[in-house]
Amino acid sequence: MYLSTLTIGYAVPTTDFDATVHSVFQSAANLGLAKGGKLLTLVAPNEADLPQGIRLETPADFSFVGIQVGEHVTCRTGLLRLKSLLLTIDLHQARLWKCDLPALKTELTDPAVESAWKAVWQALNRRQSIAEAEIFADDLLGSGRIPHMSVPQKAAEAMQALLQSTRKFDLTAASAARELIGLGSGLTPAGDDLLAGYLAGLWCLTDGKPERREFVSGLGRKIVRLSRRTNDISRTYLYHAARGQVSSRLAALAEAISRGESGELLLAVAENAMRVGHTSGMDAVTGLLLGMVAWSEPIF
Repeated sequence: MYLSTLTIGYAVPTTDFDATVHSVFQSAANLGLAKGGKLLTLVAPNEADLPQGIRLETPADFSFVGIQVGEHVTCRTGLLRLKSLLLTIDLHQARLWKCDLPALKTELTDPAVESAWKAVWQALNRRQSIAEAEIFADDLLGSGRIPHMSVPQKAAEAMQALLQSTRKFDLTAASAARELIGLGSGLTPAGDDLLAGYLAGLWCLTDGKPERREFVSGLGRKIVRLSRRTNDISRTYLYHAARGQVSSRLAALAEAISRGESGELLLAVAENAMRVGHTSGMDAVTGLLLGMVAWSEPIF
């Protein structure tokens, strides 16, 4: 089978490389690079673009199931080969995916931007309630009760401490991030998704503000060091979020809020970002929205 590539993330090597199949799912497969150990992710065409992603043009009935975990993978002169599916992937024509969150210049003082943020916040809380999610955004903002259940309580306390340290530009107090790493269940634990989204939200506020950029960079470095406490897949997302790089779905939502989008278009973009995994998308959007108000007065 021969497949072409639609997009390729900025972190995918542009030279020859070797890898090993790390994990396989219906619409994605992770490859561990032989040098450096970082993950690349092969994804189906209807999945999001990722910093480490290779989004393929596949037939409608294609599945990654059948690729063997542990299989050796080679990429030579732009051709990626997997023997288990007799598969060759052509990387030559792929469009580069890389987002630029600081360029969004998110300003919550703009009434349209504030209104967009509030609309997404409300949609998020409704969706979390319907899904009976483990973590609710309202609990993390500190506007009400702190739930008396293990994971939500730890997440609320850690997130509120992280917000306080962010407002003070206090990296020594950012150890609250430690409590979120690996917190919760799922392929990517909720605490990791919150942190990845939070970093993304902070990056949206850094254009022309060196003190903020320095803080986010420092916080990102701390989180990357702490990420050894979680799994390889979560660690990959945190590594890229620390550099301001996230999935196309989360970046599209950040862009929609930053330009003060409204109505059905805004909610469709928000729904697309939230509808990832069981609760991973909702947790990442929660983090994004909290990051966007970290240096603002409360807007409720």
